[in-house]
Amino acid sequence: MGTLEAIGFAALSLAASPALWLGVLLSFWIGARRIKRERNLFRSRTRGKRTDVLETLLPGLAIGAFLSVVSVLLGLTVTPVFLIVFTAVASLILLAGVVRLSNPLWPLTAIAVLLIAGVAIPSLGELGEVSVFTILAITALSLIGEVLLVRMRGTKRLSPSLVLSKRGRFIGGLAANKLWLVPLVLFVPGESLGFLPFDLPAVVPVVLVMPIGFSFLFTGDLPKVLVRPLLAGRFATAGLSLLLALGAYFLDRVEWLYGLPVLLALHLFLHQRAKRLNRQKTPLFSNGERGVVILGTLAGKPADSMGLVAGEAIHKVNGDFVDSERAFYEAIQRHKPYLRLEVMNHNGDVRFAQRAFYEQDHHELGILFVNEPAHQRTKIKQLH
Repeated sequence: MGTLEAIGFAALSLAASPALWLGVLLSFWIGARRIKRERNLFRSRTRGKRTDVLETLLPGLAIGAFLSVVSVLLGLTVTPVFLIVFTAVASLILLAGVVRLSNPLWPLTAIAVLLIAGVAIPSLGELGEVSVFTILAITALSLIGEVLLVRMRGTKRLSPSLVLSKRGRFIGGLAANKLWLVPLVLFVPGESLGFLPFDLPAVVPVVLVMPIGFSFLFTGDLPKVLVRPLLAGRFATAGLSLLLALGAYFLDRVEWLYGLPVLLALHLFLHQRAKRLNRQKTPLFSNGERGVVILGTLAGKPADSMGLVAGEAIHKVNGDFVDSERAFYEAIQRHKPYLRLEVMNHNGDVRFAQRAFYEQDHHELGILFVNEPAHQRTKIKQLH
């Protein structure tokens, strides 16, 4: 098959994937829900919903290009039935709208269970033609892709949120609710596509869309700190998947597929362990002796130009201690027209931020504080 024909066929298979379009629709829904929640909590949104769609497509495309080079070099070949089963399971998960469940391990484990159980369905017979090594190599590539995405994008463009502590106090958090669509180039035997009205070569390139979701609420520490146990868990599952794929390469036996349910269970366990470690920590985003805590700033506003960042606390305004959003704005009204802030990080180090202050600025500073929700009827989850 010529290069241009191969690219065209791969692009056609990508455009025909239900997982691609369901993923795009889900990313729009994620953006709409985020904006609604931010406005209910803070009377403002941090960014538009299109950024969620771009976050879904662009990082996944970059990682998919890298993984596809490896896949092509390995010559990973599957059957149309494999693509259909994988895409069907992945699409059902996307339709459920639960981002944290979007992971290639689910459809791959479903395929492994069908092969191990030897399900006697004639239409699924082609599943057995896919080598165990190919299935485990795809698993390893998907988990490596997840590690790279969480490492590079897991703590970017987080959404400020509020939760209730065990004692009923409002504490803040930074929410990651991300969906990435990773396209992986594989090969399909041309003869298996005999239903098409034209001749095909021995193998044809196709694109498998792998949805990868990441959902986490950072409350106990800065995201760059809390993401470490999350990455450690994903490194562990990716490393184990590589060992399984290596074993299947030298000994292609179906028993290696028993490792897929183990990988899935381990992945879920390690993620829950990281969540438990997060919740056991003293909440970082909580007003108190440090002052009134910043959850985020709005781009292009004075707070952004002053270098204020999430996790810091405004300790004093022109020498007056403040411990709530109300106290902060009362203080700046008392000290016009010059604003001098003592800003404390979570280690207790203090720096100063200052600027001229004008009458209208208290409406446009662009600081999102830990405070009661802007709309009192907003449902707030409790941090267990």
